[in-house]
This record gives sequence, structure tokens and C-alpha cells, in this order.
Amino acid sequence: HSAWAAAQVGWTPPNSMPADAAHLFHACESGKGWEECRHYCTHNASFDAQAEPLKDIKTMHGYAEWMKGIAVVAMPGSSYELNAHSFDPETRTATFFGTFRGTHTGHLHGFPAPTHKSMETQYVYNMHVAPCGKVDRITKVWHSAWAAAQVGWTPATSMPADAAHLFHACESGKGWQECMHYCTHDASFDAQAEPLKDIKTMHGYAEWMKGIAVVAMPGSRYELNAQSFDPETRTATFFGTFRGTHTGHLHGFPAPTHKSMETQYVYNMHVAPCGKVDRITKVWHSAWAAAQVGWTPATSMPADAAHLFHACES
Repeated sequence: HSAWAAAQVGWTPPNSMPADAAHLFHACESGKGWEECRHYCTHNASFDAQAEPLKDIKTMHGYAEWMKGIAVVAMPGSSYELNAHSFDPETRTATFFGTFRGTHTGHLHGFPAPTHKSMETQYVYNMHVAPCGKVDRITKVWHSAWAAAQVGWTPATSMPADAAHLFHACESGKGWQECMHYCTHDASFDAQAEPLKDIKTMHGYAEWMKGIAVVAMPGSRYELNAQSFDPETRTATFFGTFRGTHTGHLHGFPAPTHKSMETQYVYNMHVAPCGKVDRITKVWHSAWAAAQVGWTPATSMPADAAHLFHACES
């Protein structure tokens, strides 16, 4: 009695789950990407979802790679659970109800910086199975906004990834070599602050910050106090605090004073339609910071004069 035997091992011909649909579910959710998923799909398998993060993805190829980024890069160590599955032989539709769990600890291009928050999100896949047995169409039903809120993303107003990456790269003294990846090539810079009055490009400012953070104040650190994004004006705002002690020799600055600063500032970054930053304005009370480390911009000792004295006398 073959039906009795099939029932014992979970097969129910002819309503059993097509093998390729089941393999596709597990390959996709475990972040195997298109390299694995393609074996279970037709070459032009389509994808659709009424969910903000997925609105521009129209192929299974694209979705498999998106899931790989989420499961492996953004949320390494993520897991999933298959809660239920079924197959409708009349419409040739395989349905999978799943739960995905992960913590946002990894940097993924196009997403906010890691929030270290966790999500537990439910979803359903409806997969259409072609006569050949492979999946040729997938629809995902998912409340993406609920998932986004869990990990600190708010899709409509979330911080553009490149703006967040630029803030951290700049403040940690990575210089233009790193910052250039997050800016347009001609990104401008402006600040009503004496030390920065002649710097008009993001290239110049990134190198200036590298000098401060790495050379003049080695071991410096910074804190991101708050951040927000205004989608109407496409302005990313970062409120930060920089801390450091002037122990290093930097050309154009006074000799080391061995005094410390704790200075607050705000960046307003304009984000171009391409997602990269094309304009930055820094609001900073530079005189207050200068006084903390013993620099008085208008009357400070020219660095070369100080260096010459010490070089000559020693």
C-alpha cells in the first residue's frame, strides 16, 4: 500500500511539496545566494513583494543575492524556522510560512550602519512551480516596516548608509582614501570656523580630520550622540563629541600642548539621489575647542617658529 508508506515518511503524492521549491526555500533563507538557488529556479524566475526594501527587486536572482547580504553580511549568525508549508496542485503553488531571526552587526552597502539590535520577523513565500518542476515565480508577503522597526531601521526616513559610513570614516581619521567611497567626487565642505575657513572640499576636510585624529591627537575617540534624516531635504544630521589630547606634531599647528579637548559639533550632510554625500556643513565652536588644548587661533604661536626653537636648542 504505497500511500500508507508515503504517509509514514511525509510524502503525499500527488500533493507532495515539489523538491525544488523546498530546496529553494532553504537555500534562500540560509543565505546561499543565486549560486545555489539557481539550481531550483527557471533562469528567468521572477520575484515580487509589496515591501519597501524589496520594491525594486523583480528577479529571483536579485532576491537571492539580497537575502545573502542580509543573512550572511548584515546579520551573520542569523537563523530561520520553517513553521509550515503546503502545496496546491491545482494552481501549482508551494507556500512556505517562516520566521527569520538575526542581529544587525555587519556593514552592508545600502543599509544603515550596524544597530546591534535584533529582529524576529514572520513572512510567507508563494512559489509557482513550472511543469518542469522548477520555480518560475515567487511572491513574498512580509510586513517589512515591523521588521525594520525591530532593528532600528525606519525605511522611509532611515539614515542613508553612505552618510553614516562617511561620518564614522571621517571621525576615526580614515582620510579621503576611505571617505571617497561615500561621497560624490566633487563633494563640497563648509564651516564657519577659523581652522576650517579655507577648506572647501570634502577631500580637504577628510585629510584635515585625519591629521587631527591620527597625528595631532593619536588615540583620539568620538561619540555619536544622535542622528536623523530629513527625506524632504535629503539632509542627514549627526551630533557628535570628539575627545583627544594634543601629543603629536602636526604641520601647521602649535607644538604639542599635552592638553585635552572634549568638543561637540554637528554635521549636516546633503545626500544626492545616487545615495552619496555631495555637500557637508559643519557647525562647530572651534574657539572653545582651541582654548581647551591651549590654542588661541588668532594669536597662537606659529608652528614652524616653535619647532625651530626646539630643534635649534636641542
